[in-house]
Amino acid sequence: MKSKTVTTITSLPDTGTLHQLTHVFSNHGYDPKAGQTITTVPSEVTGSKNRIVYKTDSFGYRSQSGEWGRFNYTARDKEGESKEGTVVLVPPNHVIIESDFFFSTENWTTVGNRAKNEVYHEPTTRGVMSYYIYAFDNSLNTNREGDDMDVWYFQLPPKFYGWQGIMYRGRLEFDLSSFGGDFSDEYRNHPGKLNLVEITCSKCSINRGETIGFPINASNGFNGKTKRFSLEMIETAGWLKDPKNSLHQWEPISKCKFIEVLSGISNMRILGDFTRWHESVSIDNVRFVGDTPQGRYHLPVCAQKSPDARKCDCEE
Repeated sequence: MKSKTVTTITSLPDTGTLHQLTHVFSNHGYDPKAGQTITTVPSEVTGSKNRIVYKTDSFGYRSQSGEWGRFNYTARDKEGESKEGTVVLVPPNHVIIESDFFFSTENWTTVGNRAKNEVYHEPTTRGVMSYYIYAFDNSLNTNREGDDMDVWYFQLPPKFYGWQGIMYRGRLEFDLSSFGGDFSDEYRNHPGKLNLVEITCSKCSINRGETIGFPINASNGFNGKTKRFSLEMIETAGWLKDPKNSLHQWEPISKCKFIEVLSGISNMRILGDFTRWHESVSIDNVRFVGDTPQGRYHLPVCAQKSPDARKCDCEE
């Protein structure tokens, strides 16, 4: 006889409400679905098939950009209890996190220049760049090959960090443009060596850390004209792993390691320094877009042995 599984809600979403099923829907499938509001945790799920109802408030539905919220749960049976799982509540457009810069810089910064270059908010529209941010070079450190060693990046704010395992098979999207600089092949900075995006997980590999990068060459480059990038968040899309040795090339990354990085993002940056000389680069509409939701199978089962994917045993 199959043992009964008991699910317990261990945290509540920031917006909207969770509800137990009504008796009539739980037992017979008739409306109304939403019964008693879950207001405290931990709370055991009482409905059949361990189901609950989520209701978003109408204001949040219309105004919030990105996910509606998250909550955690555990499951137990006679064999034992699981670790906490995470449910991410996403809108119909599947956008999980977004920076559209409509009101401000949203705490974006830059890294890489010895003399710190500021991020500026531009509340105007220029093509698809509508209410965006930009930064420009304010230092050069040229080596004997002519490349600028002070390579600067836009650094994303903390809302993009933490557990983002839901991003597996999704997309990282953003728009880049420039209104100053020479982006010809002759002035490309470190040709063939720079990453367009780098994502770091400081706790990965038993706290030794891991960084993955998407090479700019794998994205067909950037010539200064407005361009929309859409990078698939899967290990076979062109992402590479930092070998942690400057004498070695960046190398292919396994499925397990890729999911582990997404499950513990601690830093993320997008390239702004494409040329050997001074340039200005603007960025807009940066978003994590999830794949079509697949419930408990959204992440491969082989990566679900621990919330941070450290016990993943997917085939390499």
